[in-house]
Amino acid sequence: MTNHVIIGNGVAGIKAAETIRRNDSNCKITVIGDETYPFYYRPQLPKLVSGKIDEEKLWGKKSEFYEKNNIILQLGKKVTGIIPDKNEIVLTDGVVRYSSLLIATGGSIKSRKYPGSELNGEVVALKTIDDAKNIKEKVKHAKRAVVIGEDFLTLALIEALQNSGIEVIYLLPGDCLWPEILDKDASYILELKLKQKGIKILHNTDIKEIVIKNRTVHGVISTGETFIECQILGVVDKLQPNIDFLSESGIKTDTGILVNNKMLTNIDNIYAAGDVTQLLTDPSEESPKINVRWLKAWRQGQIAGANMTGKQTEYDDIACISSTQICGIDLISIGTSNPLNNGYKIIRGDYPHPEIDVYKKLVLKNDKVVGALLVGNVLEAGEITKVIKNRTNYSEIDETLLKQMFDLNSRISPFHGFLCPVCKLSLPISQDTKVGDKITCPACGIELTVTERMLR
Repeated sequence: MTNHVIIGNGVAGIKAAETIRRNDSNCKITVIGDETYPFYYRPQLPKLVSGKIDEEKLWGKKSEFYEKNNIILQLGKKVTGIIPDKNEIVLTDGVVRYSSLLIATGGSIKSRKYPGSELNGEVVALKTIDDAKNIKEKVKHAKRAVVIGEDFLTLALIEALQNSGIEVIYLLPGDCLWPEILDKDASYILELKLKQKGIKILHNTDIKEIVIKNRTVHGVISTGETFIECQILGVVDKLQPNIDFLSESGIKTDTGILVNNKMLTNIDNIYAAGDVTQLLTDPSEESPKINVRWLKAWRQGQIAGANMTGKQTEYDDIACISSTQICGIDLISIGTSNPLNNGYKIIRGDYPHPEIDVYKKLVLKNDKVVGALLVGNVLEAGEITKVIKNRTNYSEIDETLLKQMFDLNSRISPFHGFLCPVCKLSLPISQDTKVGDKITCPACGIELTVTERMLR
C-alpha cells in the first residue's frame, strides 16, 4: 500500500493530509509531529497567554479528525535523518518507510545570545503551546517584562504580555518595526498604537548583559548602560527553518529547503511546504526568499498534497505575502512592500494618516505594481494581490479601486474585505453581504458572523 508520510503536524502538513485523503481514499497517511499536541491554531497563542481564550479554542483538528480520515498520528517524535535511497525516515526510536514524503517541519525561533543568558533557561519566546503555557505561568509572578526583537513574532509576544496586565518595555534594535515589511511611516502608526497601550519603546537599543539572581531573570543592562529591572525577558530573533536533520540526506537547501513550483525538492518523491521551504524565485526579486506566514503554508501544503497523489498542480502565489494583526490593526504586505534599493516609485495618495491608524501604498518598478502595503484598512487587498500577481501596469488599474485606496474623501466602496481573526486570511465580502450573515474561512474553517465594522 502507498504510504504518504508527512513530517510536521502544522498547517502545511495538515492541509497536505486533507488533500491526499480527498484524492485517494485507500492510501496510507502517516503524520509525524515533534510536539505532543494535535493540530492547533498558532496565531491564537497570544490570546491563550492573556487569558482571552482557553485551551479548548486552540484546537484546529481534534483526534476525531485523524480517525475519520484514517491518518496515523505519531506525536512527540523527533526526526534525526532521512535516507532517500532507502525511502526511510530515521527517528530517535525507530525507522519509518515512505512512498512519498512531505517535509513540513516549520521553523524555530533562534534566540540571540547575550552575556548571562547561559546561566538561565528562563528567557522566553512565543511559538508553541508549551511556550504559551510557560509564559502564562510566569506572568502570575511578574510586574514587568522586557522584550527585544523586530518582526511579527516579537510584536505578538509584546501584545500577549501587555494584555496579561503587566508593564512591557520594548527594546527595538533599529529605528523601525519589522523593517523587511514596514517603512518608517507604517512603523510609526503601529508604534503609536503600542504606546497608547502603555508599552514603552526604546529605539536603537540592544541588551549588553542579562542580570541573573538566584538563577532567575532580574533584569537587563542595555547598550546605553541602563539597568532595566524585569521578571520576564523575551528575546526573539528571526524564525529559522528546521533543516538541521537534512545535512546528510542529499536534499538541497540554502536558507531553507529548495523547492520548485510543485513544492518538489531535488529528489523525485520528496516534497516540502510551509515555513521550511525556499522557493526558487527570480534572483533579482528583492522580496525575502522565505516569508513565514500561516496562509502561505496552508496553500503550499495543499499543492504538495495534490502532487503527492499524482496531480500536476503548481504553486503560483506571490512569493512574499504577509497578513497579520497588531494591537487590533490589520496589516497586509504583498510583494516588495519596502524596497531598500533605488529604481522604485511609491504611490500613496493622501497617506500617511497616523491619526486614523490607516496607511496604504503601492510600489512600482518600470510602471508595474510589484508590491503593496495596507495598514489599518485592508479592503482592497484581494484586488491588489491580483494586480501584483498579474504584473499589471499602474496605468491599467481600475480607477475606482485607486480612488477607494488613496482618496480619503471617496465614498465609493465596491471593494470589501477583512482579515480572518484566526488565520489572518484576507477574506473578500460581496456587495450584497449584510450584518449578521455567516462566512466560513476557507483556510481554517472557522465560521464568522459579519459585523458592521467588516462592511465599512
